[in-house]
Amino acid sequence: MVYAHSTYDVCSGLDNFTVIGINYHNADTATRSDFAICSNKQHLITQLAVSRKIADLVVLSTCNRTELYGIGSLETLAGILCEASGNSEEAFKAHGYIKTGMEAVNHLFKVASGLDSQIIGDYEILMQLKKAAKYARENNLLGSFADRLINFALQASKRIKSETRLSTGTVSVAYAAIEVIKEKVTNVQQKNILLVGAGKFGCNVARNICEYFPGARVRITNRTPHKAEDFANTHGLETVPYEDLQRAADESDILIASTTAETYTILPGFFTTPGERLLLDLSVPKSIDPQVSGIAGVSLLDVDQISVILNKTFEMRRAEIPKALSIIDETVGEFVEWHKLFIHRGFLGEVKSKLIELSGTSCCGHLQDQKDAKIQKAVKTLAVDLRSRTAKGCQYINTINEYLRMN
Repeated sequence: MVYAHSTYDVCSGLDNFTVIGINYHNADTATRSDFAICSNKQHLITQLAVSRKIADLVVLSTCNRTELYGIGSLETLAGILCEASGNSEEAFKAHGYIKTGMEAVNHLFKVASGLDSQIIGDYEILMQLKKAAKYARENNLLGSFADRLINFALQASKRIKSETRLSTGTVSVAYAAIEVIKEKVTNVQQKNILLVGAGKFGCNVARNICEYFPGARVRITNRTPHKAEDFANTHGLETVPYEDLQRAADESDILIASTTAETYTILPGFFTTPGERLLLDLSVPKSIDPQVSGIAGVSLLDVDQISVILNKTFEMRRAEIPKALSIIDETVGEFVEWHKLFIHRGFLGEVKSKLIELSGTSCCGHLQDQKDAKIQKAVKTLAVDLRSRTAKGCQYINTINEYLRMN
């Protein structure tokens, strides 16, 4: 993939921003499953980050990637990921990647915009990044820098969504499942469909099933019953008690699993009744034991296999990549300009304090307003200068002189 040339000056001071991760480019589903971060592991990462004095850390874990964005050494971040996921550093080195500075910034923007997704233009990543940032904020791991950086990345993603066709058409694995069913199953309305998992992703799949296959018998089950019951009541579906999962699986013609369990929940022993079955495992880690594929009549597809089906859509979306990259380049440039001021915020505050000191005692009415306006003008001029020059000593003196000249 050819990326747009940068139209901004590379910003110094970003060297400590790092992203480490595992994604579909270099790791298969099993490896990604090993590094996936569930809620318990997320809590452990938070504890490790606090103990190792990491101030900014955002964890993004989806079916296609697990990434840590933060301010800190790559050794520290890699150590946190490996310890929390129970993997060796050798395993990470074999499949993972590390990016720092502007390379890491650009990577985040491409991830947020769906350009680095297995399904190009997958807009669900935007919601997942928002959720990751929200968790970091609630746990005091989202400082001013990371907060603004992610906001800029989200802005670029929204612009790409509205100004290009990068997300037009089929945009997610949840919809890809519909395409698979259409291709492989006839008379779907006469089939028994079982959905295992009532999380956000599972409910998206369920909505698609209801929309595209009206009249089909659709049942849903979940380890936490009320989630399945709430969704079923709203959409007119049947619920299955989770303890009856084995029986319901054996009765199904189509089974779609989208759970977050760390062990297989659908086992070969579940299927005792002969017949043709389509099983779609949309979970990472996998929910369906791969040995199920050895049962006569069973067709089993996982996330990687399902994603391949959308290649036709990819071709149309690839044509939109240059437009998307141009928007990213422009927004990264805006972030760089913001960051140039951010890294000098302490210096600007010192200069402003000095000017206030030089201005003497407070005045009344419009005279004080005039003083405040002159101080603001001097500091603003200094801020503009700092974007292109970093000789603070000379600029400090110049600003003082400029203020005295105005007075």
